[in-house]
Amino acid sequence: MITLIYRIFTVTAVTILLSACAPPTTVPASSNLTLEMRRVHSSLNSQEQAINELSRKVAELENQLQRQSNERERLGHVPQTVSGDYQPSRRPQPVGVASTQLQGEGSPTEVYLQAFGDYASGHYQTAIHGFETFLQRYPNNSYASNAQFWLGDCYFNQQQYPLAIQEFERVLSEYQSAPKNPDALLKIAIAQLQLGATEEARQAIDTLGQRYPKSTATQKAQKLTIP
Repeated sequence: MITLIYRIFTVTAVTILLSACAPPTTVPASSNLTLEMRRVHSSLNSQEQAINELSRKVAELENQLQRQSNERERLGHVPQTVSGDYQPSRRPQPVGVASTQLQGEGSPTEVYLQAFGDYASGHYQTAIHGFETFLQRYPNNSYASNAQFWLGDCYFNQQQYPLAIQEFERVLSEYQSAPKNPDALLKIAIAQLQLGATEEARQAIDTLGQRYPKSTATQKAQKLTIP
């Protein structure tokens, strides 16, 4: 009996020792690679969702701003008749705390959205810096033509008409198929009228009608009264 117990003990001990000496179970390299690919794919999906959400917000802001602009024009807040001796006000833009500040590099959509948010809030100087930063960093981005247009509109809203005309003309020269081109021509015409340059205003309106005869901007231009 004692001999039997000794043999059982010996076999058990040997089994334990052999188990301890066995190499550890390893995860195949292919499994590690698959897990890493899944993590990368999940991260990319999250980034894509964030970009899509920012793009949606940009579109909503631009549509809202366009509706507000149309309402102001409907109520007569945009001058339709400008005399040749008009002298624009030189009152400085009120100093305020910008709604957003550019922080670090940021994605193209984030930089654009920050600048556009400042524009929509009336913080034009901050918006100018934001749009210029965007155009310097991302000149070929899909928002570049819009950024160029809003940059011009920042100057326009501050009644800095020569600078506004300069920036609107860049929309036409650098982004020849941009959807904002009709609006850029209309703004050029209005800015020229504000400066008393009636001939240049007529040229801009003529160009607008020839290139974009069915555009909303052309319809608005037809309502302008040129001295």
